[in-house]
Amino acid sequence: MESMRVIVIGAGIMGKNHARVLNLLGHLAGVVDMNEEAAMAVAKKYGVEWSRDIKDLDFDAAVVATPTITHYSIAKTLIEEGKHVLVEKPFVHSIEAGEELIDMSKEQDVILGVGHIERYNPMVEFIKKNIVNNTEVISIGAKRVSGFPARIRDVGVVMDLGVHDIDVLRYLMGDVATVYASGGNIKHERYEDHASILLTFKDGKTGYIETNWLTPKKIRKLWLTTESNYVEGDYMAQSIEISSDKLEVDEYNAYRMSIDLNIRKINLKREEPLRRELQDFINAVENHKLPLVTGVDGLEAVKIAKAALKSMENGKAVDVG
Repeated sequence: MESMRVIVIGAGIMGKNHARVLNLLGHLAGVVDMNEEAAMAVAKKYGVEWSRDIKDLDFDAAVVATPTITHYSIAKTLIEEGKHVLVEKPFVHSIEAGEELIDMSKEQDVILGVGHIERYNPMVEFIKKNIVNNTEVISIGAKRVSGFPARIRDVGVVMDLGVHDIDVLRYLMGDVATVYASGGNIKHERYEDHASILLTFKDGKTGYIETNWLTPKKIRKLWLTTESNYVEGDYMAQSIEISSDKLEVDEYNAYRMSIDLNIRKINLKREEPLRRELQDFINAVENHKLPLVTGVDGLEAVKIAKAALKSMENGKAVDVG
């Protein structure tokens, strides 16, 4: 295939970033948005075409970076046209919609990916390869908090922020069996703005996610307790801290315990996760192979997030179907 032509549908914050990276990679072919001024501004910046309708543009694949409620209809149209599609997270608004898109992509033989960007963070990649694959993980947790983002209008904090770590924890630990969550809304009337989510994986191990739009400080952390280490990863710094200790206890004087703590900090080569995500999608299309994050992965994250929301409503643990 000659240089693959990719359009971006949606000229909001994420759409603009997709356009920037696709332009750097030499694959940006156009911008689509119902807001003509927004589409025109992005297209003009990168010297590509723009339109209100995808039918006006010539392209091989598309990135869907529009509000979640529109993902299904836009992706369905693209797949029916035989176009490869990368849909921003959260994948879809309903489980049935996701299942239909996955089936359609198989029938049409097109690549369907979902934009769970944190899978492409070098920190997550390091932990997957060097920690999870080489030692027994006892428990895992994540904290993703910040102030309220003006860009969000159609989902709450679980689908916006929590879904990132839902996907990462599932990627690292395996499928989720049950979800128990608590939370609610303190400052925002329409959607939940804080949640604590407990995941039980199918192997019986647990994971915990704290997420909110109420914290004035932006925190993006991941931690694991293994048989021999405590591992903390920082998504933003793309760094990892590994702690191990040798604990000697005097049974006659528990106050004076000898602790030798060994802390190793690893600063990874910084890379933009979005660039890695888009390059992976392009490679998947060009080589006709599955991307790192498939439609199935995106749908599983939605199922878990919806189970968390249901648990918040009824106060009970919810099975993930």
